[in-house]
Amino acid sequence: MISRAAILLFLCLAATTTMATDNYFVSQRKEASMLVTGTVHINPDGSVMNYTLDHPEELDSSVKELVDQNVKRWNFQFASAPSATATENLSVRLVARMLDDRHVSLRIAGVSFDDAEVPEDENIRYDKKHGADFPKAAFEEGVWGTAYVLLRVGRDGRVQEASVEQVDLGTFAPTADMARYRKYLGDAAVKGIRQSTFKVPTKGKNADQPYWLVRIPVNFLNPNDPEPVAYGAWQTYVPGPRADVSWLDHPELAAGAPDAVPDGMLHALQGEPQLRTGTRGG
Repeated sequence: MISRAAILLFLCLAATTTMATDNYFVSQRKEASMLVTGTVHINPDGSVMNYTLDHPEELDSSVKELVDQNVKRWNFQFASAPSATATENLSVRLVARMLDDRHVSLRIAGVSFDDAEVPEDENIRYDKKHGADFPKAAFEEGVWGTAYVLLRVGRDGRVQEASVEQVDLGTFAPTADMARYRKYLGDAAVKGIRQSTFKVPTKGKNADQPYWLVRIPVNFLNPNDPEPVAYGAWQTYVPGPRADVSWLDHPELAAGAPDAVPDGMLHALQGEPQLRTGTRGG
């Protein structure tokens, strides 16, 4: 297994590939992230019965230890208490940051849950998926990253509202440049998603809602290395600021971390359990 020393080495190597140009850059340049997925089984009282991680053999021992010490102490609250154990798909965003030249901290930056047992016709899903074009200006400047878009989908399956919640970059630059890069990717993501249509629930507890809130990550791959990051691998990471969504009537529904949603996933926000307990680092 890869040790914390190896994570520290990765962060040191990532930091030496660029040059600090302002204070924000300096504070962010020694950070890396990883998204871990799995399944958690929750008792009716909100406590965790057990959990599993996908492909644990691919994960650092320090990552598994941090996830384990957090998940076992989690407690959930439900909109309506389940009569039996609830099974949720789990995704966890972990961040590693250098404290100094010899020490690295690991923390859970965000978590996301999806009901693993909902039948297809009881959940919102794509009807016609429209991809996002890679912005020409971003391509020319070697910019890449992931834009997280929040949608409100009406009963006709069309997008009523769409806003960028967060854009995480794999590109380091001065603050003003990174703001421009985030706009490149965010605008392209919203333009593409607005052309998608959806199949809305026709059965179950979510079928009668006036609209559905959906969070979708749009990944713009590194033009110089257009391969998805392997599961269990660290990647350099410049998290974007969280943006306010002006049209959101119930902000508590979107309280979770946008960048805890895996690439390629359509994440419906209504009805998911909420954590009563927080997360802690290791």
